[in-house]
Amino acid sequence: MKFKPRYRNTIPEFRNFGIVLVCAILVATSCYQRTYIPARTRDFSVQSTKDRSRPIPRYVIHNLNDSVSRLYFAVKPGDLLFQRSNVTNEMLANFKIDYIVHPVENQKVITDSGYVVFSNIQQTTTEWIYGYTDFDVPRGDGQYFVDVVLRDINKMSTAYDLQYISHSGRDAANNFVLMEPNSTTPIYGNSVGADQEFTIQYNDATITKLHVAYYKNTSDAARPPYALPVVTLPIQSDSSWTVDLSQSATMKLPLEGYYRFSTAPMSDEGILVCRFKEDYPKVTTPVALLEPLRYITTKKEYNTLGSSTHMKIAIDSFWIATGGSQERARELISAYYGRVEIVNTHFSTYKEGWKTDRGMVYIIYGEPQNVYRSPEKETWVYGTDQSGNTLNFVFTRNTNSGFPNDFELERNQVYNVSWITAVDYWKQGQVYRAR
Repeated sequence: MKFKPRYRNTIPEFRNFGIVLVCAILVATSCYQRTYIPARTRDFSVQSTKDRSRPIPRYVIHNLNDSVSRLYFAVKPGDLLFQRSNVTNEMLANFKIDYIVHPVENQKVITDSGYVVFSNIQQTTTEWIYGYTDFDVPRGDGQYFVDVVLRDINKMSTAYDLQYISHSGRDAANNFVLMEPNSTTPIYGNSVGADQEFTIQYNDATITKLHVAYYKNTSDAARPPYALPVVTLPIQSDSSWTVDLSQSATMKLPLEGYYRFSTAPMSDEGILVCRFKEDYPKVTTPVALLEPLRYITTKKEYNTLGSSTHMKIAIDSFWIATGGSQERARELISAYYGRVEIVNTHFSTYKEGWKTDRGMVYIIYGEPQNVYRSPEKETWVYGTDQSGNTLNFVFTRNTNSGFPNDFELERNQVYNVSWITAVDYWKQGQVYRAR
């Protein structure tokens, strides 16, 4: 198999940072329909942890046209290892991004693959380093996934991810991309803040307007893992209108809920964008502090806290009573709401991350030892095979919601005892970590 070099604009962007000399080298394969067995033993747990031993990159994919897609990436400088150069004596980072593109319906086939190396990246105080690389997608309709690997060359650490591509029709979700105003930087994730301005880019310049459908956020928190899920009925939009698609037209989302942007009215496809509560994904308001407590409180306790005249004081008192002291309460608050912020960041769909099945499991049980992922499923493993006492949670990707990050737990009565044990730990003033 021969490699054909293809050079593209892949220089990372350093916001509010001076001139940086970066060497980017991209090599991509050009042969199609090669067979490949995806690695099922890769550990994806880095995607849901505060551990900084490995980078936690973020990705966005935009279909530039019917045969080329662009993979945007963002990585925090603090996640990379900067080492002093023997030549310039500067502190420099080096990392590499590998990608392999597969059709979902034939996962052993490779439609494109390649890598890009970013060398001699200077140390910066900016929050993120941005960049992108392009890859080929066969013409025609279809669903694809991209096996992405980011390797920190200095640290010798690796972060894995699977990204999904909708390539079916005019309103395929990846035909759209959210962009920050007057910038070439996309917005990572599916939500924007109350006062956050953004633009939408569509891959067909002849489309000048988009149709918008608004849906209220009526979703509830996930039920315990042993309880059957509530059957949800199709939700009708509350209102609809059109927006200008010119690059100079910025927009905001006025109400909490989610919005579907599409090229045709009444479309069931398009890009979905959420607007959650103030400061989301952070947990700062009394309501944001209260709501995730429903996983460890009785209905009576929760309603009492919610009806309190001074909700914040009542919640503080709840944690002090649970921990037995202010010091212990601070530890519990830091652990519990730290997990809430992590799941809000990584697991949000049409509802807040803490309301999702993965969010619920993470908040109560903590960080899994391993996360194994395929295009259809995600398996969280607590404990080790050597211990003979592992607890596994299997989540199936919901392909009908319009959110590629939407996974539903395969519920089972076997979780009953472990759930009661975990909740009891929290109520006894102990941070629960399943091991």
